Amino acid sequence: MRIISKLFFVSNFVISKITRKQVWKKVRQKIGNIPHLSIDWDVLTDRFIEPVIWVVDHFADSLGKIFVSLVWLLIQFVVGVAYWIGLSFYWDISAELTIALVIFGHWILLNVVFHYYMALITPPGLPPDAEQIPHIKARCKKCQSVKPERTHHCSICRTCILRMDHHCPWLNNCVGHFNHRYFFLFMVYVVLGMIFLFIFGAPVIVHELSISDASEPIGYPVFHNGSHLLPVKQVEEVSSPRSRSLRRAVSVTVAILCAGILAALGALVGWHARLISRGETSIENLTNKDDREAKRLEGSTFVNPYDYGSYENWRIFLGLSEGRTWWCVFFPSVHPPRGDGISWCFKNDLTHVSFT
Repeated sequence: MRIISKLFFVSNFVISKITRKQVWKKVRQKIGNIPHLSIDWDVLTDRFIEPVIWVVDHFADSLGKIFVSLVWLLIQFVVGVAYWIGLSFYWDISAELTIALVIFGHWILLNVVFHYYMALITPPGLPPDAEQIPHIKARCKKCQSVKPERTHHCSICRTCILRMDHHCPWLNNCVGHFNHRYFFLFMVYVVLGMIFLFIFGAPVIVHELSISDASEPIGYPVFHNGSHLLPVKQVEEVSSPRSRSLRRAVSVTVAILCAGILAALGALVGWHARLISRGETSIENLTNKDDREAKRLEGSTFVNPYDYGSYENWRIFLGLSEGRTWWCVFFPSVHPPRGDGISWCFKNDLTHVSFT
């Protein structure tokens, strides 16, 4: 046992040393110093990324339509299974509980469908003509359009997008100033729906998996008419083993799908919530990271000009101004975002928002 424990300790020590970043850098340097073997790691990385970029540039539009169709199919599949298996399970337990779950579940479903549809059809925002904003002199080097603050060029859409966050293949659309709120709230309500399904779907899956095929009685029910035993005509047929196997397979499939969606979108919601709290987009997070590091080396602090504090950043992002309340977040609303996507000076134009 002592020998095994020592070997375990030594192996952990070696692995920890190898996985250190400094050791990896030394390995790269030694490989690069080998005679007749010169490796340019930037070129090597580009070689691996080039095929991915080529696929995205040439097939992004077609793949985007496929991804959008998959999203609608997944929504219909999960909702259909919830009705098929879950509704009957809870109805046998309590009709009142079932009605409450149906109402709450349809509130989530309404928000998911609404925000996804609006994120699909809402243009993210294009820069206006140069005549409308003569004070902006910057122009895009790729499409030659005027380039206001926070505007970036999308190589897939082949145009500039106001306050561009990223191009989303699941929307087949860019996420920009006018549809960013729809995109984020769609993810939030999907995550909420996955949590809802896990909480109230767990008993259903346990019930489906605990039903044994061998537990069914052999034969058929009969009754005695005084002299003979006669078969009883059953009103409801007992589910066959094949039907129970299908229900189990479908239940497990939905559970695996929901787990994957919850993990992926949960992490994405947390990431975007962090960026919104800091007044950044995904693109700005990358550029600001370099600026923060440069300022840190200079001994100063980087200040994001679009950061008004977490609370105000969320109000601006959700469009909670001009008398709008939090009902616009909890229920579908088509109100536009704060600002026009061109000017971002809100310090003297932040209005109070009620929580009622």
